[in-house]
Amino acid sequence: MPAWISAPVDIAGDAMLMEWRVMQTYSGTRHFVGSCRRSSGVYRVSPPIISFDAGTRVGLAKDGLRFGLTGFAGRDDGLWRLYWLIAMWNNKISGAKDVTGEYSSDET
Repeated sequence: MPAWISAPVDIAGDAMLMEWRVMQTYSGTRHFVGSCRRSSGVYRVSPPIISFDAGTRVGLAKDGLRFGLTGFAGRDDGLWRLYWLIAMWNNKISGAKDVTGEYSSDET
């Protein structure tokens, strides 16, 4: 089974992501990528997102973890991209597109 979290799993429960982006693989799964407040800013790649509440800005991942989005999306060329590329390599994903705009809002 693919391991989407690209660092040691130490975030049982909810995680708030800063400098986040949302990526969609060519197979259609979507993943949060961002700096996790709970683990001292270590970047994370979520398992596939199964639901997202735009009002609370909280998404539920396939493995039951909740990922909250805080602040604005990160820069397009941020450090998150390295973690996403590592996760793609580890999970043998050949391509993806950035769908962050669908999750962004003008509020912080």
